[in-house]
Amino acid sequence: MISKTSRFVYTVKQLNRELRDLLETGYRSIWVEGEISGLAAPASGHLYFSLKDKNSILRCAFFRNRQNQNNASPMEGMKVLLNGQISYYEPRGDLQFIVSYMEQAGEGALRRAFEILKQKLAAEGLFEQQHKSEIPTHPGSIGIVTSDSGAALHDILVTLKRRFPLANVVLYPTFVQGAKAPKSIVAAIDLAEKRNEVDTIILARGGGSMEDLRAFNDEGVARKVFECSIPIVCGVGHEVDFTICDFVADQRAPTPTAAAEFVTPDIRQIKQEFLLRHNRLYENTLKYIRGFQQSVDYFTSRLVRPKQKLANYLTEHRYLYKQLTFYIHRYIELINSSHKKYLSLIAAHSPASRIQYLEQQLRANRHALSHSVGIQISNKQHALYQNHGKIKLMSPQHTLHRGYAIVQNRKNKVITDPQHTKLGESLRIKVSKGRISVLVDEI
Repeated sequence: MISKTSRFVYTVKQLNRELRDLLETGYRSIWVEGEISGLAAPASGHLYFSLKDKNSILRCAFFRNRQNQNNASPMEGMKVLLNGQISYYEPRGDLQFIVSYMEQAGEGALRRAFEILKQKLAAEGLFEQQHKSEIPTHPGSIGIVTSDSGAALHDILVTLKRRFPLANVVLYPTFVQGAKAPKSIVAAIDLAEKRNEVDTIILARGGGSMEDLRAFNDEGVARKVFECSIPIVCGVGHEVDFTICDFVADQRAPTPTAAAEFVTPDIRQIKQEFLLRHNRLYENTLKYIRGFQQSVDYFTSRLVRPKQKLANYLTEHRYLYKQLTFYIHRYIELINSSHKKYLSLIAAHSPASRIQYLEQQLRANRHALSHSVGIQISNKQHALYQNHGKIKLMSPQHTLHRGYAIVQNRKNKVITDPQHTKLGESLRIKVSKGRISVLVDEI
């Protein structure tokens, strides 16, 4: 028996608090699926119900503010997919699931998966127009990836035969519904690429629920359609149906029949265009033949006999020969005249005559330069003597010789005013033949 002192005993409050902490932190934002039972809608606007399956039941609360964000309309017995968190009410020990999002199970789950994959592939750029291949306007061979027993194949074949029976049609049968469909579709597209025998591919099936079209919302199928080297036109479902393959294909058609119409030209329009071009070609050909015949007639009328043409050439040759002989003699005379003229010019401008003339010029220039230099030297000497006399007369020493003197203080400043000195100051007097120091005793 375990003693009471060795045991840890919870109080009810302690245990409920720990359970609340464990549940509310460990089960945040979880998904749960089940059937609504016991739905209650009090005046507060909140919804209370139980979520059950074959073996268990879970109490749930869906508050009014969350309902407005979800646009949900829950009903008794509806199978739903819920997102939310566990709430544990500590005072009473009650556990319930607080709903933050509700959608109908099955179709709703598929719709949510569709939107998630759509956003993912869009973010990777798989829907961008720059990745789309151009669909051939006049395909020689058309591939069809669909069920070999579905109504879609019948509609496509009827449309192709009506619009463009010249095209060869190749069927790549595949499952279009069920668990095997995604791999089967990928294998069919792979086979078409490997054989490389068609110009374009129609990927098609008839309409149905979102569950029926699930294979065409598969990520693997979508990526295969995007990566396929052969242009693909996707015609899945009815006009209101959209699948992921519609976004990644090179072209989306609202129905299988519309897909067949998109990949083919109308044979009736081709025939009309052919007849129009045939008529234009016939008219242009006749016009060309008429123009060519007119040219033949014109040149035939201008055609001259070879003997007559030779005679004309001979006459023209003689005339040209005379003209050429005349101009050659004239040219020779001009050359001789120019030659005599240049000889006389050369004689007049011979190097000996030029040297003799330059020697005379040199002697004359030398005499003139010698005479000019002599005059310049004489003038400069005379000006020098005059300036020397002027400088001598204006020099301070000449002034001192005349009996004048210069009085300076001890700082060698010249005294020009008696007020610039004082009694007893020592002054120096500069005369012609020396200096005299004196003291000022009267001013």
